[in-house]
Amino acid sequence: MTERLYYITPMLTSCEARVVSSHEEGGRFFAVLDRTVIFPEGGGQPADRGMIGEARVTDAKEQDGEVVHETDRLLDAGSSVTVTLDVPRRLDHSEQHTGEHILSGLAHKLFGAKNVGFHMAEDYCTIDLDVFLSEEQLSRLEAEANAAVRRNAPVVPEEMDRAKLDAITIRKKSDVKSDEIRVVWIGGGDIDSCTCCGTHCATTGEVGYIRIVDSQKYKGGTRLWFSCGGRAVREASELTRAMTELARSYSTSRSELPAAVRKQSEELSQAKRELKARTQALCDGIALAHGEEIAVISAEGFGANDVKMLTESLIRGGAKVALAFGRSGGATHYRALRAEGVSAPMNELVKAVNGLMGGKGGGSPAFAQGSAKAPVTEEIISAIRRMLEGWMK
Repeated sequence: MTERLYYITPMLTSCEARVVSSHEEGGRFFAVLDRTVIFPEGGGQPADRGMIGEARVTDAKEQDGEVVHETDRLLDAGSSVTVTLDVPRRLDHSEQHTGEHILSGLAHKLFGAKNVGFHMAEDYCTIDLDVFLSEEQLSRLEAEANAAVRRNAPVVPEEMDRAKLDAITIRKKSDVKSDEIRVVWIGGGDIDSCTCCGTHCATTGEVGYIRIVDSQKYKGGTRLWFSCGGRAVREASELTRAMTELARSYSTSRSELPAAVRKQSEELSQAKRELKARTQALCDGIALAHGEEIAVISAEGFGANDVKMLTESLIRGGAKVALAFGRSGGATHYRALRAEGVSAPMNELVKAVNGLMGGKGGGSPAFAQGSAKAPVTEEIISAIRRMLEGWMK
């Protein structure tokens, strides 16, 4: 069985070891050592990375009590090697995992929430709680978590057997059948107590900073995204830079940015309402000027919503069939609409337009629409008009 030095001396970053075995399987290489500082994937935590001699460790998993290292080459069985840990990766994982314990423990103490899921990825971490937490509750949880960080409380792992585990009360107990069980106590249990096989900081102060990034309602509870330590500091710094740049574009300060964005949003909404009203008036004017039963019209600068508005105006203005084209954003949008009592199939009309323009679209006999990259030409308009005239006889 592999001696797991990351439990015995958590801060150890290298060790001497003997290669117990090494083999190739499907073009991948695997090695078992008699001892290691490389943590294998487990407890929601990704595996460490590092080096075994000149071989790079790309992954590590636990199998039958052994730590199986995946490497980029074969190793010599029986040889002595130096195992070196990728320290920044371990530090990041330990910060995230310890922060997860702090958040989960405090969510349970403050709100009775149970952690029913934890995932740590290379660029994000999530916790799933079984109760829904409001924005105010999440804000309090984040504040209490960072207060726990500032306490610099000890994070103490304790090895115990199943009998002792059954006799104590902790937040979460492992269902692992093994008698070798690790319980992690944070602040003597005041902050958290939980069975866990991962790596952790020695004190809460080493986590540095805990940041709740986002949250959403999930399966009746809450899924929250969080980051800790150096990862959280980097994210906060990036967010600050982005906010500063955005505030400068609004000629305001970061603190006044929300108000500036709201003001612009209100102005934009008002401008959209005014533009819609003017477009409607323009469509009504076009319909009034057209005055024919068959209307096939092209309007430069009209988008999909505008051609819809135009066909409706044309029908209200007396047209029996209306087909409007609009060119906007590098695409041609078209919509066909018929008046009540007219039997001409608009879906067949749009199908014909699709064929002429290489476009896509469809609909019902009453109305249909589509779009194409090509601009509409006078030849296409004339061809469609002749087809409609034949239908309407």
